[in-house]
Amino acid sequence: MRTTVSRRRFVRGSIRLAVVAPLIRLAPIEALVQSNRLATSERRALFAAADAIIPAVGRMPAATAVGAGRYIDRIAGTDDRLAGLLSEGARAMDTQSLAAHAVPFEMLGGEERVVLLTHIEKTDVPAGFFPALRDLVYEAYYTQPRVMKLLGYNFRSGRRRTAPIEPFDEQRVERVRNVAPLYRRVPS
Repeated sequence: MRTTVSRRRFVRGSIRLAVVAPLIRLAPIEALVQSNRLATSERRALFAAADAIIPAVGRMPAATAVGAGRYIDRIAGTDDRLAGLLSEGARAMDTQSLAAHAVPFEMLGGEERVVLLTHIEKTDVPAGFFPALRDLVYEAYYTQPRVMKLLGYNFRSGRRRTAPIEPFDEQRVERVRNVAPLYRRVPS
């Protein structure tokens, strides 16, 4: 099916593009490909950790299968402090893995990865590493349309871009309205 564009529509679109284009802030191309702030071994350790945090189960894919690794790498390319924390954490995972199992973290089996990550989470060494990694993995995973679809989450679907929100069901809050207050009135 062939669609034709009128001259008026083409000119109108060109004007819009000329007005909007300077407002769009694009990330540097090197940040989109790889951060170059993480070494290859660190990147592999982080990707293996992402798959240990969200492994493939049933019909649900693993974190790196939906792009969590690329997301972590891209975010690390935009923030020096985060890149340093991720790099330090990846080296710590490899160091602990080599000490306990004589292989790098990425070569561990699923259970051993979980045990090592649990240890890192409990000891918080390096400080703030595990929460940062966990949050990045969750962000990357649960914002993927493919994962949302598998979970049955439908984000305001409809023909229009801003589809109307479903009407509010008053019965959902009735139980909360009937609960006694959780506070005590104080005379003023």
